[in-house]
Amino acid sequence: MSDAQPLGALDGVRIVDLTQMLAGPFCTMLLADQGAEIIKVEPLDGDHTRIIGPYHADDRLKAFGGYFASVNRNKNSIAIDLKRPEGRDLVMRLCKGADAVVENYRGGVMDRLGLGYEALHEQHPRLVYATIRGFGDWRTGRSPYTDWPAYDVVSQAFGGIMAITGPDQATPMKVGPGIGDLMPATMCAFGIVSAIFRAHKTGRGQFVDVGMVDAILSLCERIVHQHAYTGGVPTPEGNHHPLLCPFGMFPAKDGFITIAAHADAHWAEKIVA
Repeated sequence: MSDAQPLGALDGVRIVDLTQMLAGPFCTMLLADQGAEIIKVEPLDGDHTRIIGPYHADDRLKAFGGYFASVNRNKNSIAIDLKRPEGRDLVMRLCKGADAVVENYRGGVMDRLGLGYEALHEQHPRLVYATIRGFGDWRTGRSPYTDWPAYDVVSQAFGGIMAITGPDQATPMKVGPGIGDLMPATMCAFGIVSAIFRAHKTGRGQFVDVGMVDAILSLCERIVHQHAYTGGVPTPEGNHHPLLCPFGMFPAKDGFITIAAHADAHWAEKIVA
């Protein structure tokens, strides 16, 4: 047996991470967890989530808040001022030899800095360029809301998941965790790995575009097929399912019980001798 740490599946893959807040960092963290080398580029004052508590008692600088630490493990950070030509040149140099670059700025920001897809692809044809934006990127289809910023609650609302979550039809409700960020982040990680696999075969990178709203709509699964097959518009069903029964949570004397016994086979009589 060797004491050496096993290599991850993405060992040898290098990602330049230009993301901030939650969606982008969660995406690159997933890649880091699989062994990819992540070079996280932060502003000179750091990722804005660094100052969001809670903090450990020994963090006297208050530079490693719980929010930041929870989505930025296994990364190497460097602070670069992208507004300066020297900073932009440094990012361009970091991309040399990298497999992918990931950013989640508002549409057009990286283009104005000279670090958009076309500029990087011209210099590094093999590079995969991935984005996570609220309503997608204009390169793959312009939305009326392309230029709008978006956060978790915005994508949850636009994506439809609030419309099927809640105690009753009159009370749509936000889902607890920030799935409006986490779901698109996971999809983007999958897209990046797929595009890198393709680039290793062809020598050509791709533009990977993930819209937060699109990702949430895909997560809602039955919204689309219910409407397509019945013409109806799904509404919140509380702790139950509109098509399966019993399939949900029911009150009991000492709390609640969850039951999923929607098929006849689940009710087969068993005789104990």
